[in-house]
Amino acid sequence: MTIRESIQTITSELQPLYDAREAAAIAKSYMLERLSWPAYELSLRGEETLDDAVVTLLLTDLQQLKAGRPLHYVLGVADFYDLTFQVNEQVLIPRPETEELVQRILMDAQERTELSVWDIGTGSGCIAVTLAQHLPRARVCASDISAGALDVAARNARALAVDVTFAQHDMTDSEHLPFEGQFDVIVSNPPYIPETVRAEMHVNVTEHEPATALFVPDNRPLLFYEALAIIGTHCLKPGGRMYMETYEDFHQEMTELFTQYNYVKVESIEDINGRRRMFVATL
Repeated sequence: MTIRESIQTITSELQPLYDAREAAAIAKSYMLERLSWPAYELSLRGEETLDDAVVTLLLTDLQQLKAGRPLHYVLGVADFYDLTFQVNEQVLIPRPETEELVQRILMDAQERTELSVWDIGTGSGCIAVTLAQHLPRARVCASDISAGALDVAARNARALAVDVTFAQHDMTDSEHLPFEGQFDVIVSNPPYIPETVRAEMHVNVTEHEPATALFVPDNRPLLFYEALAIIGTHCLKPGGRMYMETYEDFHQEMTELFTQYNYVKVESIEDINGRRRMFVATL
């Protein structure tokens, strides 16, 4: 089997599950990762024959992809910002929108390298580890309710040689906080997708990524944002900022919520696609 044929095979096999364009993108991304090649090599070397070991692995992986398992879980890694993270079904796959949240924090930090940062609901650790990488003098802490997620996050911190302090913590518990002292920055990408939206989402998300990190009850869409607002009143320094990824439909309610908890400035921020997906509250 040539490389070109393998891409065609994967694309064809995945089309009942994905449209043709997305299936082709998955096929190319898969081959690039398995071959450890830059993108331009595919067009230059497409007629080369794959080793038998690669073909065997491809056929095994293809069965997982056809069953709806996301590409990044099959590969075991996902790129985020300028780093590569280990991922599995214990954690969400890092998204480009979250990269924009990290970029905003780094932009606001500018020369303030000696920051204290707490990433709440860290998942794979992509936010905390990336911030620790780019702010080497910062104190970075991270928490999650899931022991499995914390294991993945800690492995990522070790693999990327950064210092992050991890703790297991339910963000709705504002009485038993895992870290001492106050923070300049709290950042979170909490669950925010209403349950009613679940039926509209692709099965590769709903059947494989952790539901507890994605969905909130329809009657309490701001459940975790209120928890974050309360934590911030205890743990942010005066003038400290809370950075959050959000669901675009609830920014007016978010503004009212954080104003109610005496945050002096709130900002609703659009992502690169013009969707209001980020929210910053200053205490």
